Amino acid sequence: MYIIVVRNYRSIEIAKPNELALVRYWWRNRRGKMAALRIVCAHVRVFSGIFDTRANKFTSRLAVGCDLQYRCKSTTPKRRKTYPFHWWAPRKRKAYMEDHILPENVEFLREVAQKKYLQPGESPLRDEPWEKGHWTPGSIRTGVIARKIGIYPMWTNTGKRLLTTLLQVLDNHVINYIPPEEYAQTRFGYKAKGRGCLVVGADSADPCLFKAPYLKIFEQSGVNPKRKLTKFLITDDAKIQPGTPLSAAHYRPGDYVSVYGKTVGHGFQGVMKRWKMKGGPATHGTTKAHRRLGAIGGPRGLILKGKKMPGHMGQERRLLCGLKVWRVNTKYNVIWVHGPAVPGHVHHYVNIYDTGLPKKRPSPDNPPPFPTYYPDPDKPLPEEMYDKDLQQFDAPSITFADEDVVEKKKLKVKAKVKGRK
Repeated sequence: MYIIVVRNYRSIEIAKPNELALVRYWWRNRRGKMAALRIVCAHVRVFSGIFDTRANKFTSRLAVGCDLQYRCKSTTPKRRKTYPFHWWAPRKRKAYMEDHILPENVEFLREVAQKKYLQPGESPLRDEPWEKGHWTPGSIRTGVIARKIGIYPMWTNTGKRLLTTLLQVLDNHVINYIPPEEYAQTRFGYKAKGRGCLVVGADSADPCLFKAPYLKIFEQSGVNPKRKLTKFLITDDAKIQPGTPLSAAHYRPGDYVSVYGKTVGHGFQGVMKRWKMKGGPATHGTTKAHRRLGAIGGPRGLILKGKKMPGHMGQERRLLCGLKVWRVNTKYNVIWVHGPAVPGHVHHYVNIYDTGLPKKRPSPDNPPPFPTYYPDPDKPLPEEMYDKDLQQFDAPSITFADEDVVEKKKLKVKAKVKGRK
């Protein structure tokens, strides 16, 4: 049974006897009346009574009154963290005592690491390859981890100029696959909705830079330790064997992708820069309010959540959907995506997914490489792949027929003869 406790003139607490309050309700009426308790009791459904701490007695009288507003602890995760999650394995060592190791021992450690871990680009598939699934309209492939390396202009066949962002897929490997049954029992498994999880790592590094708990993550796949790890939710038919390399050929020119990353951080900023507010007057008696915001309250007597005020700007996780892939370089694993608005600084990591927009998803007429691209020695891919609407730099922009060239030469000769006369 629950007890509704009226603590003061502005709040109501719902709690069990001898326990902390479950939720506290606040209202605007300051006269001390127990207003709108019918709504509170309908929310709790079961209660044993109402205890008024001001009168020091129980009562069961329900009064109707003013509008209620409730406050409780936010359940949304923090947007910015200066520390890793507690379930993450400790990654980097505090100090790497390289100065106290002889050069001969350093070479010996590198040889041992090369024997234990494979080099970037090698496939450590020790077991038999898994059976490849078949793509269906409901299939969800894995994504890749890329690094933003800059912005580059391109031109279409009609002469239209567009800006593209270059994303380099750096040494991606599949680290682990978690089936849907196991992933549903994890911390965030309830969000998977029956899908599995694929752990992908990027950017290989020296094993001596990491701790033993972090190195154990890569024992199953057999690849070098990665600087960046990411989980991708996939369907069961899109699973990939641990150790399989992922390249930029995972996407083709003409595909549409979604890019996820962190925006550029600007630190603590005022309302004029953060929210593009106008600010106060510049002259005529204004004192210390030139760049301040206006009224922030109102008749409520409190400031509601979400009010635009000064604070930390940037460093937010953002997803940019529906970007077209214009060009793919298979030699350096670079992808040209549409637009200069990919979140993050240059050299920051981003995640690339297949877009979920209804009109830009892969179609059954042109399915993507599934579950990923596997190199075929008989059919190698070209080094440069362009979209059909994109102008290639090594292709001629204007072509003339042979007859047109002959006629132009005749006209030039006639013009020279007339000029001499």
